[in-house]
Amino acid sequence: MRATEDAASSAIGARDMLERFLARQPCLDLGRNDVTEPEHAAHAAVYAAELLQDEGDYRAALQRWFGLVATNGLLIITVPHAFLDARRDRLPVPHRPRQRRLYTPASLLAEVEEALAPNSYRLRWLADRDAGYDYALDRATPPVGQHDIALVLERIAPPEWGLAPPAPDAAPLPEAAFESLHTRVETMGPAGIERILLLKLDHLGDFVMAVPALRAVRRHFPQAHITLVVGEWNEGLARRVGIADELIRFNAYPRNMEEQPADITSKIAELQSLVGGGYDLAVDLRTFEDTRILLRDLDAAHKAGLGHRGVHPFLDIFLPIDPAGEHVDHAWVRDIPLGEFFQHERCRRGRFHIACEGQAAREESVPLTFGPYRLIGPGDYLFQPFLDMDAEQTGLLAYDIAINNRRIAFGVFDGEANLTAPFNLVAPGQFEFRLWNIVGEATPAFQFFGGRIIKRGSGGTLHQSEYLTLLVELAAQRLKRGLRRLAEGQA
Repeated sequence: MRATEDAASSAIGARDMLERFLARQPCLDLGRNDVTEPEHAAHAAVYAAELLQDEGDYRAALQRWFGLVATNGLLIITVPHAFLDARRDRLPVPHRPRQRRLYTPASLLAEVEEALAPNSYRLRWLADRDAGYDYALDRATPPVGQHDIALVLERIAPPEWGLAPPAPDAAPLPEAAFESLHTRVETMGPAGIERILLLKLDHLGDFVMAVPALRAVRRHFPQAHITLVVGEWNEGLARRVGIADELIRFNAYPRNMEEQPADITSKIAELQSLVGGGYDLAVDLRTFEDTRILLRDLDAAHKAGLGHRGVHPFLDIFLPIDPAGEHVDHAWVRDIPLGEFFQHERCRRGRFHIACEGQAAREESVPLTFGPYRLIGPGDYLFQPFLDMDAEQTGLLAYDIAINNRRIAFGVFDGEANLTAPFNLVAPGQFEFRLWNIVGEATPAFQFFGGRIIKRGSGGTLHQSEYLTLLVELAAQRLKRGLRRLAEGQA
């Protein structure tokens, strides 16, 4: 009983503490006042109640709000608690569809340290607020009672002295151009980077996008033992890329997503049993964030991936991208199901694929699969067929893209089933992708599962291969810089 009373008293105390901070005047409540005109350092208190979790650029939001606070004034922030409000470890939050990140006290403070200049503030209060919270309710029932995190910063006049050490004789390593000033420092292990685990768990056609990043890992860590984990459909290409010392097959989801729903969370224990532990670095090289959860419980000194630490608090090296955006390098993407494609009589249709047996050379060329006859507008596009070819059979398979039945692109698979075919439209037209046999050449056996059409975004947007390569470069720089500093300290 005494412990329960103490907990209740502590929760009420947290509520009273926030009210005392909010009593400062003038207090600007950002939830009630839309600040459209520039304001600077004018308020004794600025209150951002449950706003930060919906901001795409949390750094810019924190810097903007902090700029409204007078010296010795307070920036007061509350955000929903991941374990009390959402009661889950990843997005989306059903009752908060606009929420872009999940928060714990540690991840909230980490964002503050990334966004604000050192010695421009002091942390005055950070607390879980759970006054009246009913822990007996299940996750399907909306939470009752307080279920947020509160953080209070006091703005101070920066001291005349700085934090930087005296300039060394040798020039320091350059900082990444995209890395903002922050006070949070990644800790580095005492040993070199000897064992690396790479996860590249993607659909057919996506693996090739990560080849530059995979080669960058080997270039930065030439002596490391690299374990690469891929879906079985990408095993052949992974072996030909040749950067891994060990290759592990692991299907995080079905080859064709139409076959059955993916349940990646249920595969965490299976992956751990396959890969073991003792890694110096583990990297998830998938742009979509659904596989990031697989890193959470892995035995690795450092974990890296695309996204935000607020969403994935177990990442200590991360390249932030907008987690609410479905894609990172295009205006839109559409997966085209098998049902919109047709097949020649030489092929047979299953529930989830069109299968064509290997065939001897013929004197005529015919389309073996064709479709989907979708009307698309002007723009730059990519098409990725979901295709599985029998690597043990010899033969050639051709493809083309037609608009309004007029061929605008043509190519031949050279033993690889992975393809991203670009094409351009200057006027609206009916899109068609076709697979052909080649006159005088044998045709290998293959299975076709549908495809993905991508409309490219603006020229200033990074391609997913560029994001992945940047992530590798960031991880290499962070780790090498830490090891260099350690060596200098030991010297």
